[in-house]
Amino acid sequence: MSIVDACSHSNSGANATAGHSARVRGREVCSLVLLVFMLGACGKPTPSERANEPRMVEIAPVGESGASELRVFSGQVEATNVSALAFEVSGRVVQIAVLDGARVTQGQLLARIDDEPYRLQLQRADAQYQQLADDLKRKAALRDENILSGAAYDQLKAAVEMARAQRDLASRDLRNTRLLAPFDGRIARRTIEAQQIAQAGAPVFQLEARSRLEVGVALPQNIADSLPFDRTLSAEAWPPDRPSAIFPLVYREHSTLTTPGGSVYRLLFSLARPDNLNLLPGMALRVRVRVPASATTQSALVVPVNALVVSGDDSRAVWKYDTTSHRVTRTAVALREIRGDDAVVTGALQVGDQVVAGGAQFVTEGEEVRPMETNP
Repeated sequence: MSIVDACSHSNSGANATAGHSARVRGREVCSLVLLVFMLGACGKPTPSERANEPRMVEIAPVGESGASELRVFSGQVEATNVSALAFEVSGRVVQIAVLDGARVTQGQLLARIDDEPYRLQLQRADAQYQQLADDLKRKAALRDENILSGAAYDQLKAAVEMARAQRDLASRDLRNTRLLAPFDGRIARRTIEAQQIAQAGAPVFQLEARSRLEVGVALPQNIADSLPFDRTLSAEAWPPDRPSAIFPLVYREHSTLTTPGGSVYRLLFSLARPDNLNLLPGMALRVRVRVPASATTQSALVVPVNALVVSGDDSRAVWKYDTTSHRVTRTAVALREIRGDDAVVTGALQVGDQVVAGGAQFVTEGEEVRPMETNP
């Protein structure tokens, strides 16, 4: 039974005493219900209509891979200036003022040996000098009176000069019982302990310069050959456990090393010691160098990683979007490398082409699609 018939049947069964006005209101209500039903049915697309709508996808442009690329290598911290420090006199060490790893300033006391023997030596040298100097004064009067020959006086004068030199040497030896830092730096190594006998000239400390460090990097020859060995060589480094602590490097020099596997280049970069990092010689670093791209890499293009579609045979392709027909075409590409969210590829693409970057796994050959940013 239709809605109109149902409404008519209901109205015919009503009490005739309701009057003509009640029958009119009943017909109006039924007509309103029928109108709402018809409008609702007309506003909804049928399943076949929904299936024919273009699929909405994300579109991205094809970009250039760039004229250079960043490569990461292993590096090592090296001290720019490491000096071996030693006492200039021998003796028993009675004081060690610094420990390994300590930062020191120029003129700071590092260690001291027993100075008593050198004090006594200075006293003897000074006494001998004073005795000879006084004797020389007395002999000067005798020379003036021609009692003492000039040759004898000159011989005594030479003895005085020698005694003065011995006194100066004894004074210097006394000062050298104290080992002082020759420049600002850090104690890299200590090889002496208290109460040991330090031999003159034997290193007891290794002091590295505080202001600057070096970073050494070994590069394969095929990569090093393309680098500009000058100040334009761009590089940066960071500790492996702190990838966010990046600091710049400045090219200093390079050399060639021969290994069983062939020739390698050893690059040295200098850097100012970072305030927030305690870099020590021997520490490992990750070094990122900007390497000029080869001719093959320069001809490559960049697409979003999500644009790649992998087939069962491990071949790769992208869906190229035609802005005129709004349809997609499968285009085979060769993957060169992954750079974060981008993929470097080669294939039948050009810079500025549009590819499907979101929803690529659901698209089929020749399918009409609708970019997300486009209104229907």
